[in-house]
Amino acid sequence: MSTLAPSKKPGRSSSKKPESVPLKKSESTPSEESDGVRLVQYRCQSCNAPYPLGADDVIATCPYCGFTFTVDGGTTSKHLMLPNRLDAQNVRDVVLGWIRSSAAKSIGPSVAKSADIDSPMLQWLPMFRVDSSYKTHYLGANKDRREGHHGWVRIESGETGEGSIWILARRHAVDFAMEEFIDSIDDTKPVTFDIKATQSSPVLNSEITEADAQPRARQRKSEKDRAALLKEVERLFDYQLDVHTKDCTYVHVPYWLVPFTFRNGTFRVAVSGVTGEVLLGEVPVTKRYRIGKWLTSVTMLISSALLLQALPYVTYAVLQGSSSSDDSGAILFIPLAVLLGGFVLWTGSVRMLGTILRYQICLTAEGEDREKGPGIIHSLGHLVGRFE
Repeated sequence: MSTLAPSKKPGRSSSKKPESVPLKKSESTPSEESDGVRLVQYRCQSCNAPYPLGADDVIATCPYCGFTFTVDGGTTSKHLMLPNRLDAQNVRDVVLGWIRSSAAKSIGPSVAKSADIDSPMLQWLPMFRVDSSYKTHYLGANKDRREGHHGWVRIESGETGEGSIWILARRHAVDFAMEEFIDSIDDTKPVTFDIKATQSSPVLNSEITEADAQPRARQRKSEKDRAALLKEVERLFDYQLDVHTKDCTYVHVPYWLVPFTFRNGTFRVAVSGVTGEVLLGEVPVTKRYRIGKWLTSVTMLISSALLLQALPYVTYAVLQGSSSSDDSGAILFIPLAVLLGGFVLWTGSVRMLGTILRYQICLTAEGEDREKGPGIIHSLGHLVGRFE
């Protein structure tokens, strides 16, 4: 790829073409001059071939010989890759099998019968594997649900261990199914990078340095730990993480993107070349999906109306019984729970109607709607638990 450089001073331009000779890693070859702007072409130091270089690239790999270097003139100490387990035909079979089985649970079998799988596209994504030791400490609390108790139970703990964290070495684009993709390669061991093993597919350059990858790895672990802790504790007051980086390795990883068409619409499915499994897929909203969501929405709306209709009677019964009860304070929360329950069901019904109007949905490898959020049963259970 050619890049732009400042023009030469007036009166000193030259039309003579430079010789094609190997350059230092930090140098470039001026190829031609037009309209006062000099075009600069970068060449590989190893094979002298022109190489593509994006505006944000900081680590580049020659697509011809596989030579890897940093744009500022350095070299990478270690460049590895994860082997690709699939070819184009294997990927087609994996995607079609996923549409017929997992996706069909939500959208029915009609898509598999009429879907036209286009040519799969393989890309080699740059990543950093950050190996580190860590120590965590957290402080939280759960509500005391023992009979006669209304306080909070203090929970304090931590752990020490070692592990690897994978960081995508791109700042822009390549975002479809990235979380699922990174999670799928946690325990995979890389091998030495070989340009011949890339099957002539694009090898993307890195847009971050090794120094950038380390704080990103710490942030990723912190976010994953916090998300896991919030499933165990109702209140998280403090979380501390101490990370010591042992090694940071530059690795290219195979990522397949498979487009398919269905009734003049184009959709895509992401497949991991590491595991050979579907990561995430876009599928059309079919009649079966719309009917199922519509029935669920109507059921939730009716349930919400019944709860709200019963609210005055529940409130009257609670007020009558609170005068003779020793625990009148807790009883008074019952009408509030009924009101919130009706509101949750009504909100869920509206959201469900919104999914019916969508053109496409994203399904996970198991065929579940990724954007549906917590189920109504889960939401109601959490609501009831807060008033116990």
